[in-house]
Amino acid sequence: MGIHARIEPGGYVSIDTAAWLEQRTGGPIDEATADLLHWAETHPAAGAEGWILASIPRSRGWILTARAWCTQQGWELVEPDLIVHTDTRLDAEIWILRASTPTADFGRIAIVGVDHDPPVVFAESCTDSGDWFLADTVDVFCPDGHGWTWRTGDELIDATGSFTTVAAVFGTGDDAPFTLAPPCTLHHDGQLPHSCTCDRAPWIRCPTCGRRCDVELPAC
Repeated sequence: MGIHARIEPGGYVSIDTAAWLEQRTGGPIDEATADLLHWAETHPAAGAEGWILASIPRSRGWILTARAWCTQQGWELVEPDLIVHTDTRLDAEIWILRASTPTADFGRIAIVGVDHDPPVVFAESCTDSGDWFLADTVDVFCPDGHGWTWRTGDELIDATGSFTTVAAVFGTGDDAPFTLAPPCTLHHDGQLPHSCTCDRAPWIRCPTCGRRCDVELPAC
């Protein structure tokens, strides 16, 4: 079983948000977080942020406050400054506001809100800002060492770094790459009188060796 990503009983992949953040940050900055939360108590957010906040209305005030707090500190927002993940494989909704502070202060920071909790200020450790957008990417692997990187939708990258598709590797079934356990499949096809005891838990079956695959969060 993957540690930081998992195949859920409903036949979908879920990524641990805390582990995903840990890959991209150098840990929380308690001093900055405390200052932001204290500043928010006396500086209510106001104004409009635009369409990107429409999907997270309960977080709108925090995002506006975080942006205003950075401006008040004289810190420069960096592009892309605001990143929002709502309908992804992450197991929480999340927004990230990125800024650059003097090195003598904190250097590059990422203010992060998870679900509707108050935000936390993190030291940013990403060397590639594009890593913040990879909220769906997982590695699919089997015990015999066969593997693919599944980015989103039907897009796969094989072991050679070449782009391919879920359909090309795992077939064109409605639930691909997921399938039933082999005994359940045989039962479904009328070749066994009883299904197994897996309670129809979804599998990703390796097309090379037939063994059960798992998923994990790739190295960042």
